[in-house]
Amino acid sequence: MERKNITIREEQAEWLAATDRNLSQLVQAAIDEEMEPTDDELARAYQDNATNAAETAEKWATASREATDHLGEPPTDG
Repeated sequence: MERKNITIREEQAEWLAATDRNLSQLVQAAIDEEMEPTDDELARAYQDNATNAAETAEKWATASREATDHLGEPPTDG
């Protein structure tokens, strides 16, 4: 891990002391929020969501079939 020096205002230092917060963790969290996800992180997120996406798609397809069975085919333009 790399060490960096930062400057904070006096009232920020007082707030840190009063709240017993960790400055390094606060700065790291703020930087993480600003960073774009990496390709590997995006791929992992897509993989983690694949099962849920397939299940949701199947539920919508079932609901669509049931609606068509109950209401008939949707009207067409033309």
